[in-house]
Amino acid sequence: MPTLTPERITQISNDLLLAVGASESHAKTVSDHLTNANLAGHDSHGFIRIIQYVREIKEGDINPTAEPVILNETSTTAQLDGKSTFGQVAMTAALEIGKAKAREHGLSLVNVSNHEHTGRVGTYAEAAAKEGLASFMCSGYVGGPSLMAVAPFGGTVRKLSTNPLVIAFPYNDDGPVLLDFATTISAEGKLRVARAKGATLPDYWTITADGIPSNDPNTYYEGGSLLPIGGLHGGHKGYALSFMVALFGAVLAAVATPDMQNARASSDTMLYGSTLILIDLQRFGSLDLIKAHVEGIVSYMKDTPLREDFTEVLYPGEFEKRNRGQRRADGLYIEDATWDGVQELMAQYGVK
Repeated sequence: MPTLTPERITQISNDLLLAVGASESHAKTVSDHLTNANLAGHDSHGFIRIIQYVREIKEGDINPTAEPVILNETSTTAQLDGKSTFGQVAMTAALEIGKAKAREHGLSLVNVSNHEHTGRVGTYAEAAAKEGLASFMCSGYVGGPSLMAVAPFGGTVRKLSTNPLVIAFPYNDDGPVLLDFATTISAEGKLRVARAKGATLPDYWTITADGIPSNDPNTYYEGGSLLPIGGLHGGHKGYALSFMVALFGAVLAAVATPDMQNARASSDTMLYGSTLILIDLQRFGSLDLIKAHVEGIVSYMKDTPLREDFTEVLYPGEFEKRNRGQRRADGLYIEDATWDGVQELMAQYGVK
């Protein structure tokens, strides 16, 4: 398992994307984003994805030079067509539009359709929080089992994706209080990492195509399904969250995108999109005072008697904050299977 510097994996990602036709600006946006995910401790959305992106460019799923376009716009809303570009490029464009509208009018909603994998959605929320903006963000997918990841609670056939949800609230210079998770019991990428390591899952995260619980990551890739948050018995809650994310992401995208307007969710279609809602907290009062109240709540939560097997209470987003410091100092560990795949691509495209 090699250890690489953040700068090195950014360079490799950037050079591979350039080698398969990405524009310089898109390659930089995506490679920086992937490294940020590794630094935050979310390897499932980091360097491991470069293999996927190179393949999708070669297969024509990602247009590596396309620029998002605005389909319609008001003073506080916008609808973007990602033109099959990288999800990171489309989401970054949406974020910039949303930030400008929120600063001018207090809040904004931007929806994006026709984009590829968005990467770690929390990255966009962290960027907004640096400017005093609270946020709600999600990416929703619904469609046929060959393209989806999750069966509805009680079912056995995939009809929803992992449908990530992010809520962020500005806190301090180290980052916001941040909720950033798939509405499944685990992100699909974490199964990918476990499979690369040859590891079993810590619990029943999946079911087979026949509905049998499994802790083998290969089950998912053999036609099984990820379980929603709550798992085997409480998964109705995660399923409901995923359903709502599909509405906020996919439905808003479908009604504004000509190719999806007449489509309906079915085993032969896929509806998908991402939505960003930004709120300028300074419309409610001093940002310093708001952050002081956040600090008070964080301190109150941490001052809690602990269970035997715990050493402290963390606030949401503290995991990412600590990982950044530690991983910048120690370097980034890359699983052997991922590194082998990347090295093959480097040799194929002459990347040093």
